[in-house]
Amino acid sequence: MKNLLILSLCTLLLAARPAAAAELLTLVYPTSDAPSFVVDVPSDWELTKAEEEGDYFHLDGPTGAVFSMRTIEGSEDALADSMKNCLSNVGEKFDDIELGDAQDWTPSGMTGFYAVGDAKEKSSGKDVRLAFAWCALPNDEIAELWFVTDVDDAKGMDQANKIVNSLKAP
Repeated sequence: MKNLLILSLCTLLLAARPAAAAELLTLVYPTSDAPSFVVDVPSDWELTKAEEEGDYFHLDGPTGAVFSMRTIEGSEDALADSMKNCLSNVGEKFDDIELGDAQDWTPSGMTGFYAVGDAKEKSSGKDVRLAFAWCALPNDEIAELWFVTDVDDAKGMDQANKIVNSLKAP
């Protein structure tokens, strides 16, 4: 009886342990041979590489969060075009887009800005949270990062924010 009680207690303790966090993997964009930037990504996120230079790499999180990244030319015109195209693309998939003001953002001492907002997904009607970030890189490129999560997906939002804030030059 005593052994059964100890076994039951051990089982309860094991079941009550928090789930282990996903291990972080370092992702070099676009390749390790010609790196532009590096981010840390949870190992349980699935990567889809860009098909062509200038296309987005996509990461799909286990909660449904989607994260995309690429680099663009480091000029003011390229940045303005990127922002306009990004918002236009978002407008094709989402309605009722409300973005907050851009905030200064300095990952690893680099200069950038970050904006967060809410929208409604056209295909499903779900409320989502959007975030966009652009950062000047030392190689005269600009990192463009954005993600979308369900508005109530705190875990996906937290993990995506950690990816954004892990940005560093190689």
